Amino acid sequence: MADGGFLVKFNGKEVARCFAVAFDYDEWQYTINNVEKRELPQNVRDIRVEIEEE
Repeated sequence: MADGGFLVKFNGKEVARCFAVAFDYDEWQYTINNVEKRELPQNVRDIRVEIEEE
């Protein structure tokens, strides 16, 4: 990402690079950049959001 952003990892595996991320526990999903909704994996135990800077 040109000016930074977030690196999202589930169980240590990279799943997205984005500028916005939101999680919904009740719906068991997450949203990337306020647009793209995705289901959380059934076996997710560790969610990490790292800040990336250039």
